Amino acid sequence: MKPPASKRLLIFALLLCACLPACASQRIDLDGAGWTFKTATSDGPVAVSVPSSWLTMDGYRSFIGDGMYDRDFQSPTLQPGQIIRLHFDAVYDVANVWLNGHFLGTHDGGYTPFEFDVTKLLVPGTNHLTVEASNVPTLTTTIPTLATSHGSQRSDNFGSASNATIVGWMPYGGIVRPVSLLITDAVYIRNVKVDAQPDLTTGTATLKVQLWLHNGGATAIDSAPQGSIAGITISFPPTHVAAGSDVVLHWSSSLSRAHLWSVKDPFLYQASVQVPGDQWSSSIGVRDIRVQGTQLLLNGTPVHLFGANRVSEDPKEGLRESPAIIDRDLSDMLADNMRMMRIAHYPQAPDLLDFADKHGMLIIAEAGNWDLGAWQMADSGLRALWKQQMQEMMREDWNHPSVIAWSVGNEYESYTPQGLAWTRDMRAYTLKVDPTRLITFASRFTSDPAVKTGKDEASQYSDFVSINIYGNYAQRFDHAHELYPDKPIFVTEFGKMGEPGLEDPLRIQDISEAVAAVKARPWMIGASLWTWADYRSLFHGTPPNGIRNWGVVTFDRQHRDSWSAVQKLFKTDLP
Repeated sequence: MKPPASKRLLIFALLLCACLPACASQRIDLDGAGWTFKTATSDGPVAVSVPSSWLTMDGYRSFIGDGMYDRDFQSPTLQPGQIIRLHFDAVYDVANVWLNGHFLGTHDGGYTPFEFDVTKLLVPGTNHLTVEASNVPTLTTTIPTLATSHGSQRSDNFGSASNATIVGWMPYGGIVRPVSLLITDAVYIRNVKVDAQPDLTTGTATLKVQLWLHNGGATAIDSAPQGSIAGITISFPPTHVAAGSDVVLHWSSSLSRAHLWSVKDPFLYQASVQVPGDQWSSSIGVRDIRVQGTQLLLNGTPVHLFGANRVSEDPKEGLRESPAIIDRDLSDMLADNMRMMRIAHYPQAPDLLDFADKHGMLIIAEAGNWDLGAWQMADSGLRALWKQQMQEMMREDWNHPSVIAWSVGNEYESYTPQGLAWTRDMRAYTLKVDPTRLITFASRFTSDPAVKTGKDEASQYSDFVSINIYGNYAQRFDHAHELYPDKPIFVTEFGKMGEPGLEDPLRIQDISEAVAAVKARPWMIGASLWTWADYRSLFHGTPPNGIRNWGVVTFDRQHRDSWSAVQKLFKTDLP
């Protein structure tokens, strides 16, 4: 039932331009009841509600394989000239989609949106939708991959997959985020990018807006988009959009006496763009983020903040990231003075970044490369897939002021020639897509024996160095500073596993040691605990109950003693 590889590659290319925040004049939800789920080993289909993560379902809690989702829906009535798109916020990890028996395409990547124009495939009355989702990891054809990263003292041959491991979090297969039908006129908004850069001396901000329009109809159409930003009217010139084509429009202006977005005062302006039959809106922030020497500056103020990683899951709902789940979890993190973090190894739900925007949190967004070996990073197909997923994440997240940096990976073999090349190349690629943010990656190899100088490791290409460190904090922080004396250093991971109960004195001792070492070093800009809460995992070394006990909060969201200790330790002046 799966398409051949050649067809998947073609559809992959077509989908690149279709992965964007969903905008529409009319949205029809396909969530909730009405779906069925089955696998090849099931007795038969069972009724499920979408979004759905099958690793939360009885009988499937450790199932790695392919799952089939089916549902019927009634065709909506379209007005002449309207088109309709089938939009998925995310399906983990590889999705194949059919409508009324017609294969629509494949999407690789379990955390980013994709869609299909289904205008010509709908039939009057009942329509049948089938989605096949796979959470099977591979070495080079899916992201996240099976991990093969290791230190220089291992003797594996180049290209070896020995000791490959599954991701450290749960690969929650399924239609994990909402599904909808989007109805617009033929010319609709694909995406909008707003850049708001303040001049800290004059107080005036330069506003730039890029607008992507697509004509999904059969005839050329003239369009004159309008909008507003921070109360200023946006007026694009009338534009001729050929049938089946895209246009990119640009607009710029200035905003005097701009109210800056900051951690202390996360002020947001409103922006919107309209074309007949479609509209886009977003909150945007005006802020300046830059590195100066060994300092990270937000609006000219040095940043010294703490935070925590959060594995995206709910004890009952799995990977479903509903607004209520996000508000519950992020509110608890905020109350624990967690404000700056590389929050996870993959793209986040839009509602999480909306929360961060509104409450003044700083996020390092990361996609894809988790613990890749050198030979994996040399694979041309894997490099192309990573670029696809990175671009999809960036296009969805680039209007969030809380996102201050893009990470090009985590704990890959950054001491190898392939790791250095990856970082250099993906930095260049990322800045081409969005030149307005900083670039980093989370390294665990700054202390590797192969790294004698800063030129031996890929953090030389980072705007600020990010390191994952467990234990022996002061010495290892100082060693990283010796390698990169002119760069700020952020700790993307630290912490201690164990102590499943609510009393955890060893964890408190470990966190206290790390925080004291960070605060004593002015070139360190902060640290992000691994993790805020315990999480499920199939990773080796996980206790028999399937829960990895890293958090200051238990899997069922109870505070450990370390939560109160962290609240005090993480308290700092807010920039």
